[in-house]
Amino acid sequence: MPKATKSAARCILITAQKIEPVVVNQNTKNSMKYLSVLLAIGALAFGTHTQTRNETRESSKQSNPSPSRLSATTLPIKKIVLYSNGVAHVERRGVVTGNVEIDLPFRQSQVDDVLKSMVVVDRGEGNIGSISYGSSQPASARTAEIPFSVDAETEDSEDSRGGLANILSQLQGDNVSITYANGTAIGAVVTVNKKDVSVGLKDDEKRTVPVYTVVIGSQAGELTSIPLNEIRSVKLLDANTRRDLNEFSDAVASARRRDSKTITITSKGTGQREISVSYVVAAPIWKTSYRVVLDEKGDPFFQGWAIVDNVSDDDWRDVELSMITGSPVSFIQNLQKPLYRYRPIVPIPDDLNLTPQIYDPEAGNGYGFGEGNGAGSGSGSGSGDGSGNGGSITEKPELFSSANGNYIVSSGYKGSGLSDTLAIDDSGVNTAATGEAVGDLFEYKILAPVTVEKNRSALIPIVQTRMEGERVSIYRDEAVPSAKEEASTDDERELTALPASSSPRARIGLRLKNTTNLTFEGGPLTVMDSGAYAGEALMERLKPREDRLISFGIDLGTLIRTKTEEDRQPAKIIKAVEGVFQIHYFKTLKKTYWLSNQTPNPRVFYIERPVRKGWELSADTPKPISTTARFYRFRVELKPFETQQITIGENLGMMDRYELRTLSPKDLLALVVKKTIDEPTRAKLAPLVDLRIKLNDIDLKIARGEKEAEEIAADQARLRENIEALTKTNGAKDLIARYISRASEQESRIETLSTERRALLAEKDTLEKQLANAIIDLELK
Repeated sequence: MPKATKSAARCILITAQKIEPVVVNQNTKNSMKYLSVLLAIGALAFGTHTQTRNETRESSKQSNPSPSRLSATTLPIKKIVLYSNGVAHVERRGVVTGNVEIDLPFRQSQVDDVLKSMVVVDRGEGNIGSISYGSSQPASARTAEIPFSVDAETEDSEDSRGGLANILSQLQGDNVSITYANGTAIGAVVTVNKKDVSVGLKDDEKRTVPVYTVVIGSQAGELTSIPLNEIRSVKLLDANTRRDLNEFSDAVASARRRDSKTITITSKGTGQREISVSYVVAAPIWKTSYRVVLDEKGDPFFQGWAIVDNVSDDDWRDVELSMITGSPVSFIQNLQKPLYRYRPIVPIPDDLNLTPQIYDPEAGNGYGFGEGNGAGSGSGSGSGDGSGNGGSITEKPELFSSANGNYIVSSGYKGSGLSDTLAIDDSGVNTAATGEAVGDLFEYKILAPVTVEKNRSALIPIVQTRMEGERVSIYRDEAVPSAKEEASTDDERELTALPASSSPRARIGLRLKNTTNLTFEGGPLTVMDSGAYAGEALMERLKPREDRLISFGIDLGTLIRTKTEEDRQPAKIIKAVEGVFQIHYFKTLKKTYWLSNQTPNPRVFYIERPVRKGWELSADTPKPISTTARFYRFRVELKPFETQQITIGENLGMMDRYELRTLSPKDLLALVVKKTIDEPTRAKLAPLVDLRIKLNDIDLKIARGEKEAEEIAADQARLRENIEALTKTNGAKDLIARYISRASEQESRIETLSTERRALLAEKDTLEKQLANAIIDLELK
């Protein structure tokens, strides 16, 4: 509005407030003319001002139009990255215009993964607003606050809460507009009457049916009774009631569609722009299968295929597909379910006036977010000086160029597209991570766009190349002594040569070397030899420049015989220190293999011998071509119809330990005669054997004397009892005298045994001292 017009209008308003009743005369007529002119100018100014306000309001409406509701087809799937741990990274991209709300449907089981991984980017002049989704509360909890409820049963059901009569009865007092056979009635629902009416049927039978009547009260106080069966439609006039009905319908529908949930993304902006949405969801692990074609020379041609499954509800049309090997950490956390914490209920005392308390903020302790670019809009909150300004990312992602071929593979997954857009340097976050190779992850990126319709699977070629390799025969020998036999030190166990035996045949296979820079995930492998099917195998993960033996059948063109011998070598080290005698020696095992080639073609043989703890290959054993964590591998080349012999020897370090003081003569003698002991050591042990034998003889003599003394003592007790009994018998003097004479002789024998025992103990003590000194003096190192 021009400045002059504003002033005029202001004057008119002020003048109008001061008008008083006056007598009409010529002066007043002139004044009225002047007032009419001013009122006309004011009306013009007011009209101009009103028009300007309306134009401003319309302009504001045009600048902030209501958002358009769009479906998921607006953001089609453009990129999918499948991981071998059972997840998929999905990226959607599409072009939108103006303010939009995009609905993305998900399965209920996918929502938790989406909530913790979704990233949304508006690449144009727009900001991402809220991302909303339906609550996961049960329908009973959502409808608890709604003042009415409707069941699915029909009105014919007993105690039914369904049907129009039940709904209208719960809307008592609400204003409605009812259209029925005789017209339209507007008013508040007063009541719903029910009356049972008898209805005649065939054969003079009658049936009682309920008849409902709705009573409507108008503003004028008029009551109208409308039969329920004549009602054509009911319109709810109260806005709150309509909202309650809509909420009830949404809650019931959501409960029925339990496996579906819609996530709505809001973006506010102007003009056309691209929006990207990415998230992680559970997906079937991608699988691999391989083919090897051997030519006449045995050179392998290698072909690999990836098997992908689209079990989603969306078609993959011309998507950028990548497969990642490795297993990054992934888990499920229930984020969609509302969680509550228990809070105690504290009563308020009646005599206490509560007033709010205000606390001073701590200096420099803000909790808001700092300024910076982000995916979507945001705001900072909390005490302190922090503020949050969410904005859109406008820089275009820098896409890397692709090499020619059927695949691109990078060591360590480094994504493109949205991942490049959210570069670390542009995120405003300081982190220790970089975009380099991480762990053991490898990406297979398919160059050409891939199309896989929903609920279908596809085989996609990932590699096709010649590799280094050859036909081989593989014999894995797992017939080794048990752990109990390995640890046994029982000298009575005979270590003899085992008889020769025919073992199972070798397996036909191939040696394959990965000459590419790719890491191949494990999977089944089918072998074609000379244009025909040869067999199948399972291949574990194959890394670049790694050799792998693969068998796919039984080799009927070779024959293997084996013979095993076990023995003990002479002692390498003998120690005797302070009565402890140690013998260090080697237990040896030799196994001889006779390999026979029964075909007119040369053969390459691989023998796999288990690597056992503590065992080492003997010096006369050929050096293995390679060693794995579990096997030694020996390579033998056979000419047509040739038989070769190879002997593999192994040694196990052993030690026998003896306590010389506690060894019996038998054990000591067995030690002396061990073939692992040399003659000088045997000569040093001979005096110990003699002393131990003498001590053993003395122990036997002492034991015999003690036994005889015990027998005499028992006999003397018997004689004393007999003598005591005979003293009371007449004519027993001769017998008593004989018993006394015998007891006297036994007493003399006891004295003799006691003297002999003391002498033996003295001799034993002397020999034990000699043995102890001999053991101490015996030192072998």
